[in-house]
Amino acid sequence: MKVLAYLNLHHAPRLGPLTTRRSTAVVSFLGRYAIMDFMLSNFSNSGFDRIATLVDNHPDSVLKHFGSRNTFNINTKLGLEIIAYNEGGSKAGPRYNTDIANIVFNDWILEQADPNYVVVAPSYFILPIDFRPILKQHIAKKSKVTAVYQRVNNARNEYIGRAIFDLNKDGHVINISRNKGEKDARNIGLEIYIFNRETFDFLIRDAQNISSFYSLSDIVAYHALKDIRVDTYEYVGYMRCIDSYQHYYDYSFELLNYRIRRQLFLHNWPIYTVTHDTPPAKYEATADVKNAFIANGSLISGMIKNSIISRNVKIEEGAVVENSIIFTDSIVRRNKVISHAIIDKKAEVAVAAELAGTPEDILYVRKGDRV
Repeated sequence: MKVLAYLNLHHAPRLGPLTTRRSTAVVSFLGRYAIMDFMLSNFSNSGFDRIATLVDNHPDSVLKHFGSRNTFNINTKLGLEIIAYNEGGSKAGPRYNTDIANIVFNDWILEQADPNYVVVAPSYFILPIDFRPILKQHIAKKSKVTAVYQRVNNARNEYIGRAIFDLNKDGHVINISRNKGEKDARNIGLEIYIFNRETFDFLIRDAQNISSFYSLSDIVAYHALKDIRVDTYEYVGYMRCIDSYQHYYDYSFELLNYRIRRQLFLHNWPIYTVTHDTPPAKYEATADVKNAFIANGSLISGMIKNSIISRNVKIEEGAVVENSIIFTDSIVRRNKVISHAIIDKKAEVAVAAELAGTPEDILYVRKGDRV
């Protein structure tokens, strides 16, 4: 049995200033990972060795992060690991730059992989999910399409704009709509699908005939209401949707709580990422650190509280960093104070005595800026 897994970066929400010059998928998370690392690790841990990443924009940022083929523990001798980009679709504009257009433009991937089943999953849902029981159910039920969802009780304020599944008593999708925050309890579609090869081929062809603007989710919704039974699999476990700048900040900080963090980082379910040849973080005698993630290569001489510090960051003596995220290769100079802020890569806080946002209005410093 051969499986081709597509990591779908198309149609991902933008994260405000963080995604002006990079893909949502490669935004730093917890000081060490990229957002895309979690779903790629799920693919690897589930035994998939034929993986294609469908890139919608900023392909250079994805290529830079992806690193070597050994990063995600994928057996490329037996399978493949490809980054697929449709430059023509990107130039034509966002309506034409769909996941289906990318799959069609790079149809050689499907032909070379020659799978029995196709898995498609997004990057911006962070969760530890094992695809093997989903695939087992899909085969046992002789399903054509299986869609994964989670039952949530906070849809009035979260998951706005995400797909909602209405199900019949047999667990088949009978309607797909968008969450407008009208109810708390909803079945939120996670944009994770398993297809039989024949069904996948048909849906791709039919979408092209119906509309050049159609996405894979659009064509699934169209046929779910018409002539294809869409089965479902209910995922129960940690799940967060990184669909806004505010949610990126909030969900990052909740993982400082060990009881929440242990739900994402499971025993025997490693999260892979690109590794760097950097030494352990160094703490000077003046360092004072409480409840923080500190990545390798950092030099800490000041105070850090409830914060996330990425690789090769320098916090000088007298500096105070609270409730903030500092990206790679940035510097906070002596006696500077930062709170409720995100400092992007290679920035330097050297002039302003204090940079202060609020929990609802997170201050942002651009990559490479000196402030």
